[in-house]
Amino acid sequence: MTAPQVIAGRYRLEERLGAGGMGVVWRASDLELRRTVALKRSLDGDEPQIRREARLGAALQHPHIVAVYDSVSDGTDRWLVMEYLPARSLAEIVHADGVLAPGRAAEIGGQIASALAAMHARGMVHRDLAPGNVLVADDGTAKLADLGISRGHEATLTDGARVGGTAGYLAPEVANGEAATAASDVFSLGATLFAAVEGGSPWGSGENGPFAQLRRAAEGTPEPPRNARELGPALRAMLSRQPERRPTAVEAEAFLRGAPVPQTAKRPKRPMIIGAALGAVVLLAAGFLVFTRDDAPPANATAAPPSQELSGDPHTADPCSLLSVNSLSQYGKVFLEPNLGTFARCDLNTSLPDRSGTIVTSLELSEPEQYPQVPPVRGKLGELRRPNPDAGKCRRSFTLPDLSVVTVSSVRSDGAAAPQLCAMADAVVGDAYARVARGPIARRAQPFQPGSLARTDACTLVDDATLRRTAGPDYPVDRHFANWACSWGHDAKSVDLYYDRQWPLAEDPPDGQTRTTVGGRLAYVDPHDSEGDTCDVTLVHRTYSPALPSLEGTPEQRDEVVLVEITDEASKGNLTAICDTAKSVAAVVATRLP
Repeated sequence: MTAPQVIAGRYRLEERLGAGGMGVVWRASDLELRRTVALKRSLDGDEPQIRREARLGAALQHPHIVAVYDSVSDGTDRWLVMEYLPARSLAEIVHADGVLAPGRAAEIGGQIASALAAMHARGMVHRDLAPGNVLVADDGTAKLADLGISRGHEATLTDGARVGGTAGYLAPEVANGEAATAASDVFSLGATLFAAVEGGSPWGSGENGPFAQLRRAAEGTPEPPRNARELGPALRAMLSRQPERRPTAVEAEAFLRGAPVPQTAKRPKRPMIIGAALGAVVLLAAGFLVFTRDDAPPANATAAPPSQELSGDPHTADPCSLLSVNSLSQYGKVFLEPNLGTFARCDLNTSLPDRSGTIVTSLELSEPEQYPQVPPVRGKLGELRRPNPDAGKCRRSFTLPDLSVVTVSSVRSDGAAAPQLCAMADAVVGDAYARVARGPIARRAQPFQPGSLARTDACTLVDDATLRRTAGPDYPVDRHFANWACSWGHDAKSVDLYYDRQWPLAEDPPDGQTRTTVGGRLAYVDPHDSEGDTCDVTLVHRTYSPALPSLEGTPEQRDEVVLVEITDEASKGNLTAICDTAKSVAAVVATRLP
């Protein structure tokens, strides 16, 4: 009989527990401390991977994370010494015992969410949360295991250049090649709990191999839950296609432990309206609000008095009052454009020197965020947030004392990248922040014209019968800022309606769009070929001349429009049917317009 192998002169291997993508795990006896431990060796002898897991594990002491004690060398191999937990993985439990009751799955999920929250608070991302990495003891204690591909602040380009994790539990953005984030972990937890109550991955069974699941994950079309019952609202929130609409790990833990899940706040996909031919850009002075620029917000800016909130009627808050043409004058000629985009938006258009292009810097007011990355404090002005810029766009934002949000975005009108985008966004948001810190947001000097859509509640423009047919019988309703946009339904099937101000619709529609008449009104129909499950109808309400003069060389009139957007993942690929539904809903809207 072969004598048991002893690792590093101290750990006697007793039983091979299993192997996964990141290593082989043994139950072992610590001969020095006389306790049972788990030992893990990388399958391919990847010593840096074991060292990284040891370093990350040592930094995490949490009741729902498998503890890491040490890493030791034995010849050419390095082993990870971990807490031994007499338990089965969630994958083994479902395979042997069948699916879990929703209540039991929620109890396990709440424990793992608390582990994720601890990791995320330290800037770590697990990246491979799946049923095989959730261990459950007989007493119900759940622990998160396998930090092998977890990432901390030391992540390299290689980390973001490959897809890591288990295909059936990847978030859509990770399946599309983006770097994993805390929001991706929350999605993977939702997918893991989906498997616990449904018996399989939300991306399908995987019987055709992981690449089929990976393709489905990239498309973002999960299986609908059938057995989730009371767990359903939390699952829907965690499995949202858009990362920004998922709860944080802290919020997910609260939901899984019984806190009510708020209705997912859908934010319509509003196009950014930019004049393609701005003509000769001149600096307009007459009639526009101009403020002097403060270089930095006051030191006591967070102690904002209640008068700085958007109290009262949000329709009267003037976003243009937070802008100053002086803030961008160093970059070129600047003019204020208050008549494009949503009613809660105002733009600064900067003509770069030598006619090299135009940069549009927009400021927009919006409702409180559903799942903010940093929870705001009511009654205090939030800190400036500077996320990493997207390609060709830079965003900045802050939260007002009443939790409404001010967002500033800089983008070049032709969509190209520009080195000054973030500097310009910073200059504008700094001015807006200082302005709010000094006093209340100014009210609009000019009321909205009679007949304007701004005077109509968007949520009243579609009747219940139409919504039941289109969004389903139990559709939730989300109202947006000043009731200028409304959403009904869920991610997979929804109706979104919002107001916009545009240049007059052209006689020749853009590529892919169709000019038609809906409900007796001029309309454009726009099937989203890239997504395959969405169709927009732009319905003209009225054409008007703005109270303030238009920029020389641009159209003197504007169109107030209603955009009706239909999403139906069940009909994905059948854009003709989806657009027919969109036109049908738009026809109902046309009859209810003022």
